Amino acid sequence: MARKQDWNAESRGFGTGYAIVAAGFQLAFAILLFLGAGVLLDRWLHTKPVFTLIGVAVGLGAGMYAFLRQVLAESPRGSGRRNGGPPGGAGGSGPTP
Repeated sequence: MARKQDWNAESRGFGTGYAIVAAGFQLAFAILLFLGAGVLLDRWLHTKPVFTLIGVAVGLGAGMYAFLRQVLAESPRGSGRRNGGPPGGAGGSGPTP
């Protein structure tokens, strides 16, 4: 019976890894989506680098936000924050004097 519990712990670890890889793909696709929208707007409005740069900045910001939310939700440290607890669990942000 203990062997089955070990397998479950391993499979949960793989699930966390896959979730973080998926967050990385989400980051990449957000950047590419907004970059593509910026390029299309630049071609349509004849303003070469303006909307492309804005698209990259917005895509990077949105992608990083989604990436960090997913990674913090999947990490052991972030599990306390997901449930409304303080960062780092019940101990707070640093050692108590």
